[in-house]
Amino acid sequence: MDFIENFYYAQDEYYTDIDEQKISRSAISTVLPLIMKNDLTERQRSCLTLKYVNNLNQSEIAGKLNLSQPTVCRHISTAKDIVNNRLAYCLAALSKANKMWIEFENSAH
Repeated sequence: MDFIENFYYAQDEYYTDIDEQKISRSAISTVLPLIMKNDLTERQRSCLTLKYVNNLNQSEIAGKLNLSQPTVCRHISTAKDIVNNRLAYCLAALSKANKMWIEFENSAH
């Protein structure tokens, strides 16, 4: 699943309810900056930021960073692989915690 695309372009149809969507978006908002800071190179971070925050296409990013378009494409692809991998772990843990919380609430009533 492409978590970063879904996060930036708000394609949340894979969530079954609005609470799950809000919780997941909040978790991604918390973890994504940490992943970008700690797990990506400066170039990867710049390319992703320019693509998703500034909405530039690869040619525009290449011009802005003085890189070739294929190089920008590789930086974006590698960065997305890293981010999506880390977010998959985060959201798997979050899903398990949510299920445990729901079970706890249901058993308390």
